Amino acid sequence: MLIPYQELSEDAVYSLAKEWVVSNLSDTEDLPDVSVWAEQTVHKIKSGELLIEFGEESQTVYLKSKDDINIEQTEVRDFNE
Repeated sequence: MLIPYQELSEDAVYSLAKEWVVSNLSDTEDLPDVSVWAEQTVHKIKSGELLIEFGEESQTVYLKSKDDINIEQTEVRDFNE
């Protein structure tokens, strides 16, 4: 199920972005500035380049490229209902 980022607080969106950045880092000698990468990821979320998906079976939240998600077959959660 997709979760519109607008339904989450700014802190929650940033935390998701930061966790995604940290989980995608490789073991390199030069560590990037995680906060800069997190802000860039937040921008990608807000622009629609990355979508927030909740896996109901795993109870886990993922950030995925819109190309990686078949939107027609994915439920979009509306928290206002």
